[in-house]
Amino acid sequence: MPVQKKRKKLLAAILFGFILLFVFTAPAVKKTITANREGALLTALIKSAGAEVQEVNVTGWVKVEAKPGQPGPPVEMVRKVADSMGLISMDSGAEVWENAYAGGARLAGALPDGSKVVILGQLMNFSQGQENTHIMINLTAAELTKTKTYKKMVAESLQRYGADSHVAVTLSGRINAALDGSEMAERAETMLHSAGADVQERTNQDNLISITGYSERLKNNMNYAGKEVNMNIALRRNQAEGYTMVYVATPVILIEY
Repeated sequence: MPVQKKRKKLLAAILFGFILLFVFTAPAVKKTITANREGALLTALIKSAGAEVQEVNVTGWVKVEAKPGQPGPPVEMVRKVADSMGLISMDSGAEVWENAYAGGARLAGALPDGSKVVILGQLMNFSQGQENTHIMINLTAAELTKTKTYKKMVAESLQRYGADSHVAVTLSGRINAALDGSEMAERAETMLHSAGADVQERTNQDNLISITGYSERLKNNMNYAGKEVNMNIALRRNQAEGYTMVYVATPVILIEY
């Protein structure tokens, strides 16, 4: 082969390598790869516990910053959030409650793809006229493959109201056996260690174990009980019906379990 052709092939290979390097280190692509790895890791952990993924929740909350036009009444906030998310079907209306110390509103609806959304707004009244307002969104995903899109939607909806916000992804599944306390603890720790994390905090109850840890394989970190965590695993036994629910979240579980 002539030297000139060899040089052209070599230059083409080098150029192709630089293109790949640029593409896979671009911020948008890196975020997409990270999001896909995150979903794959959480799904694998659920399956390693002997369960299949039954539900995916994307949950977020924000402390509302005081500025012109906000916080405003909780019912107004939840309606604005619903509009910003593009909910196409909603329940009969927002549920409103109030007492001497707090007030709140709840609005439920759905996205065009069928994902169910619940939006909560709460205003707490403290001494000396101080107030604290939060908004919380819980989205039950219609499609696991769209978790990244749902996270972005929830995050953007909350960031309009304040910088102090967090978004978590929780996968849940069911084990068709009522595990005892030692079995739940063993499975939870095995799952956490397989993700490259050590136990940071632990909660043990009669029918529940919950542990948190930090894994280099996940990027969604937060400070919890004075420690950096990005993974939360919990198992809850239902003795009467003979099954155990398993939950895996990053960074922490923000749904009721």
